[in-house]
Amino acid sequence: MRRIEVGAEPRVPAPEIRIAPGRSTTFFFDARILPDELSLEGRERFQRLGISDDHLALVPSSALREGERLRLGLRFRDGAAPEQVTFVLVVDAVLGEPQVEVYRRARSVESYRQELEELKGRLSLARLELDRLQLEGRSSGGVESLVAALENPEEIAVRPLTPTKVVAHPEVSVSQSRFVTHQMRWRAIRVDLRALTGGTGWVATGASLTDARGRSHKVLAHWQTAPLREDVAQALVVRVDHTTDLDPGHYVLKLWDAKGRTVTLEGLSLK
Repeated sequence: MRRIEVGAEPRVPAPEIRIAPGRSTTFFFDARILPDELSLEGRERFQRLGISDDHLALVPSSALREGERLRLGLRFRDGAAPEQVTFVLVVDAVLGEPQVEVYRRARSVESYRQELEELKGRLSLARLELDRLQLEGRSSGGVESLVAALENPEEIAVRPLTPTKVVAHPEVSVSQSRFVTHQMRWRAIRVDLRALTGGTGWVATGASLTDARGRSHKVLAHWQTAPLREDVAQALVVRVDHTTDLDPGHYVLKLWDAKGRTVTLEGLSLK
């Protein structure tokens, strides 16, 4: 006896049932079906076909070839989900299954309506969040003003950082990091991040900077170009208080998101 459970979500691929020429296979259903809406490929090549509102019996003929695949579709009477079920009948002279019991985990149409409304609400919130992130990612004019005010190209220095160790959550990858300074006006650390499997949407919600002796240094702000994706790296910029003296030595930069997924860069030389 074979037992199959079908839920509201269609099974992909459809369950396969082995049938043997000259031997019967009987389906039993725990919910009433509509006999008049049965669909069966190659129906004329079955010796016998019997159907009621709770079971189906069929006997394939020798006209069916070994390994041939035929689709069987049935609809349920009560209108609850799933409304229909599909099987793939596979001709197998040795392993034909004599009995199949089909149990349905039904869902009402109202439950689907409620779920749809919940999904619409989540989608609306996601769109609002996307609009906010895109707005934050646009230029505010500060960068343009800074470039226009530059009198000497050497006022801005960009230096690559080489961490001695990177400890990142398995869903986040660090490609490179740099230290950017504008003489004594400001300084920042830029980290390029990319999402790995499961990390799509990662957005930093906090950052900290500590020196080799464990002392914390003030972080003014952090800014990210966009939530992380797998296909392109995103830049995360952490501004460091320019009034704080950075002694020679190694520093640790730690980043984290709302779910606590952290990225830590150790051994950064900022002096």
